[in-house]
Amino acid sequence: RFRRDQIDGADMVELRLDYVEDPDVSAALAGRKLPVVVTCRPTWAGGRFKGSEEERRRLLQQALELGAEYVDLEWRGGFDEVIRRCQGRNVILSLHDFDGIPRDLSDQYRAMCATGANVVKVAIYANRLSDTLALLELVSGKGQEGRVLLAMGPAGVVSRVLPDRFGSSWTYAGEGVAPGQISLQEFLVDFRVRSISEETALYGVVGSPLAHSLSPSMHNAGFAAMKHDAVYVPLEAVDVDDFWTFAAKMRVRGVSV
Repeated sequence: RFRRDQIDGADMVELRLDYVEDPDVSAALAGRKLPVVVTCRPTWAGGRFKGSEEERRRLLQQALELGAEYVDLEWRGGFDEVIRRCQGRNVILSLHDFDGIPRDLSDQYRAMCATGANVVKVAIYANRLSDTLALLELVSGKGQEGRVLLAMGPAGVVSRVLPDRFGSSWTYAGEGVAPGQISLQEFLVDFRVRSISEETALYGVVGSPLAHSLSPSMHNAGFAAMKHDAVYVPLEAVDVDDFWTFAAKMRVRGVSV
């Protein structure tokens, strides 16, 4: 609870019950200052919960009953009846693929939307920069309003920094939780995420690897000083074709190499 309430600058806090021994849902929710997402991710979905599935489902159900703003339920976890009972309220229905892009991603996304869950979350692993474009295909036309679409891994950082461009209702920050996830400090200070819109000009540094690059911090500081509506992001491409495929779709204005 102390760590939960010490997060400065966040709009919402994810409570990862699978990172805690003997989680106490009631205590975790008591006296919270921000809305929360309660998650208890099993090992088969990339999490750390090693207890029984019955116990995990009990914890998640308890979180719903105690009024958590959101509870994350896995698409492959068989929660259809739970979602029906609560009419999708307060539910984030999530799909994570740590290998790449599922061949039937569009079909799965449509089926997830059809459940009536408040929010549909899709997180795929981007093995190349252009893999992130698969997320854009999910949001063409009308459909699910509450959604979070993310690409994991170094090549997916751009999808986290530009949630509006990728059709996401919000994005996630915090080091060491998911591949490619970056700190809240970087989001707010280096990338100035709160000031980014669909109209913000996009620039970046191209190459691989880019985790060591200071270019985003320096260029974004310059944009801020000039009050220029632009953002500079790492664009981790595997080759020239990968970059150009991404750049053409995302209207990249300029890059450093």
